Amino acid sequence: MYRGAATAPKTTSDGGSTSYYKLPEGAKDLQDVIEAKNMNFAIGNIFKACYRLGEKDGTSADYDLNKIIFFAQREKARRTKCASS
Repeated sequence: MYRGAATAPKTTSDGGSTSYYKLPEGAKDLQDVIEAKNMNFAIGNIFKACYRLGEKDGTSADYDLNKIIFFAQREKARRTKCASS
């Protein structure tokens, strides 16, 4: 189950390297990070599009930004729906 930012335990930042920035042990690629953070489909797609912004052959940074916006709007709508249920 996806914890999500609204339900994940909060970590206090001291302005330095905080635990939420550390890579999971054994992570070799983005999918490892996505799984370790229990990201759902929408959040995983946002994460990947941010990471590759404009680097994917045949697409532009605008394509990736539009993908980020699309999935962010879907995730926000999903969370709003869940909160009102």
